[in-house]
Amino acid sequence: MQAEKAAATTTETKTTDDASGEFLSVITDWLGDLLKPFEGSPLIYAVVVSGALLLLLWLAHLFFRFAVIRPLVGSQLLGRSKWLDLKDMSDTKVLSSISSLLSIGLIAFVIGILPSLQAHFNSTAGRIAGAFSVFFLAQLIVRSGRLLDVVYSRLPSVDRPGALRGYVTVGSFLAYITAAILIVSIMMDKSPIYFLTGLGAISAILLIVFRDTLLSMFANVIVTTGDLVRVNDWISVPKSNANGYVIDVSLNVVKVQNFDKTISVLPTYTLVQESFVNYRGMYNSGGRRIKRSILLDQRTIRPLSSEEISELADIPLMDKALELEKTATQNCVEVDRITNSGLFRQYVTAYLQDHPKILKDNFTMMVRHLQPTPNGLPLEIYCFVDDTRWAQYEGIQATIFDQLLSMIPVFGLRVWQEESDFAEPNPQSRLVSTAPGDYPAAGGPNSS
Repeated sequence: MQAEKAAATTTETKTTDDASGEFLSVITDWLGDLLKPFEGSPLIYAVVVSGALLLLLWLAHLFFRFAVIRPLVGSQLLGRSKWLDLKDMSDTKVLSSISSLLSIGLIAFVIGILPSLQAHFNSTAGRIAGAFSVFFLAQLIVRSGRLLDVVYSRLPSVDRPGALRGYVTVGSFLAYITAAILIVSIMMDKSPIYFLTGLGAISAILLIVFRDTLLSMFANVIVTTGDLVRVNDWISVPKSNANGYVIDVSLNVVKVQNFDKTISVLPTYTLVQESFVNYRGMYNSGGRRIKRSILLDQRTIRPLSSEEISELADIPLMDKALELEKTATQNCVEVDRITNSGLFRQYVTAYLQDHPKILKDNFTMMVRHLQPTPNGLPLEIYCFVDDTRWAQYEGIQATIFDQLLSMIPVFGLRVWQEESDFAEPNPQSRLVSTAPGDYPAAGGPNSS
């Protein structure tokens, strides 16, 4: 029984081989008749066959891409995936590379069955097809890496674009270098080892020629995988005079559009070799810092009398400022008195605490004196605004300091300013004055 089954199988195989052989023979004869008018001229023969092969390559590419690969992948593979869709494969051109690889395989098959009228042409065409096969395979590997980067970056645990871009860039460089060596070896009909041994001899020259490329390539891995810089990040690189938004991060360069609309082009390795500031954390936190000082004229700092304190108590928020000042001085010796600078400092604190645009929870907020200078006593305001947009932030900051500067004379203080030909016409104007209606609510709509 087994012998009969084996004999039947052998007979079927022979029948199939005979049918394939007859089919190929028919195609070969048809091609021979088609090319017979061009046999007399090798040049015309080569041009005609080359043109026909290129046309066939283009038609096969379109057929495989739109009639075979796209419907098959879209219905069978992508219909069941939650992280991958057809647009991803189209954007990364993976489908195009698969179609090109299948098309060049078809061309290699056609070259193999062409009538052997021009043996040298057939040999050259076969080597060219092999070289294209290596190129399309390397291209498919690179584009598959980009597709993997898109899918991996979309994972909830990652959730940032270009998470694997550095590795894909290095892999692309290695894949194309390897493909170039294999293509040259195929075209020259030499072993790849022959070129690798020669490559070792000129490696020193290559290191000099491609120094910046190699440095930037590995710096790109550090920048992208370490998530140091992303497109649309605001960065400042002082040594390179770059200060603006990142518009592109490539293998060799990082492009920064400065605020004056000029574009700084930095080698990628600059971001690894030099220090820079990335303001992404500020945007992610939702708060933008105010750190600015008012210089008080130290000649105007003095204790306040009980009458002056009583008059100041009518100013909005002053009850809170007095409470803060008394809390700060309750453990001090009896001789300590409330000063106009100390009360103003507590007033500024109360004003910021009551301001609706100043962040309080988990954000530092303080008003402090810095080291006295020949130019006055710096009163530094340190707090965070709840709007990170530049224009809005500057508007809020300006409004705060407008209010505070206008309140300084109320406390008998004066902002330090270089003396020129200006002479204060009435120094008495710096004395406490609390006429009713002169001082509207300081903290905005939420003022007490």
